[in-house]
Amino acid sequence: ASAGYTGTAIIGGILLMFRRTQRGPRIGLFILGLLLLISCACFVRNAFGLASLISMGLVLILIGCKLSSFWAGEIYALVASTCCLNAITSIEVLFGTTSQTIGGVIQESDAVTVAKQLMLPYWIWATIWLCLALFMTVLGLMLVVTDTSPISNSHRDPLFKSSKTENFNDEEE
Repeated sequence: ASAGYTGTAIIGGILLMFRRTQRGPRIGLFILGLLLLISCACFVRNAFGLASLISMGLVLILIGCKLSSFWAGEIYALVASTCCLNAITSIEVLFGTTSQTIGGVIQESDAVTVAKQLMLPYWIWATIWLCLALFMTVLGLMLVVTDTSPISNSHRDPLFKSSKTENFNDEEE
């Protein structure tokens, strides 16, 4: 039950770390797109799932192959940080003790399920997963923000360059 929260946080953090490399984002987008296509062939059995996942997989592959290094890196960072933040986006379910109805079947939250198996309160597991997601996100983003590779330096926004400051105080005449 905890694999979804811990796995996406760890994988997202690792993906963010590869953002620093020159070819990492391109290769990462290509592999993610390929994995989506493979998962469609192996697991997906409905028309909506096939249509949406095949199109996303093809778009990720095209982005990895055709866009400039800057834009491929930016989209890769978005996908990786979204992966990291998975546990945070479902915080209400994660800390909730109420049951959810999924496909007509009543199911408890993952934290409650793990708590029953491992004899600790559900909120401890939810907190651990949340802290892991935050840690991996911050770690990955710190590495991306402090990036000194040519891919990010060659496309820095001129708004962030240092410039002389202007004084906007009202002056009396």
